[in-house]
Order: sequence, then C-alpha cells, then structure tokens
Amino acid sequence: MELSPEEYGAYWRASLHVSAGIVIVYLGYQVASPLLAYSNVGAVGIGIFLFVALVVAGCFIAMLGVARTVRTAVDAEMRG
Repeated sequence: MELSPEEYGAYWRASLHVSAGIVIVYLGYQVASPLLAYSNVGAVGIGIFLFVALVVAGCFIAMLGVARTVRTAVDAEMRG
C-alpha cells in the first residue's frame, strides 16, 4: 500500500487523536480519583461526573482517530 503525502498526514493526525484520547482518559482518572476518596456525597458525585465525562470525551476522540485510520487505509487500498 503506497500512501500519498495527504494520506500519510492523515495517519499522523489519526495517531494524534488516539493518543490524545488515551491521555484524556488517564487525566480523567487522575483528576477524579482524589474526589472519590472523600466521604462527602457531593465530592463523590462530582468525581463520578468528571470521570465519566472525561472517559466519554477521551473514547470519542480516540474513536475518531481509529475511524480516520480505517477510512484512509480503505481509500488507499481502493485506489491502488
């Protein structure tokens, strides 16, 4: 599979999306874990909300990268 410069750039952008998604999920864990250690219901609720929101956002960004990778690979195979 030979890639054009645009397709090569698309692969790099896709890999950046995947790595950014992973970093966001990790940071969500780091931010929410101290809040989950409290016995206060409000702090635990905020911690759960932050964790879920950041995990959803991170997974969404990572899946955008995976979808772009698959689309670029399919386009390159169909062209060649």
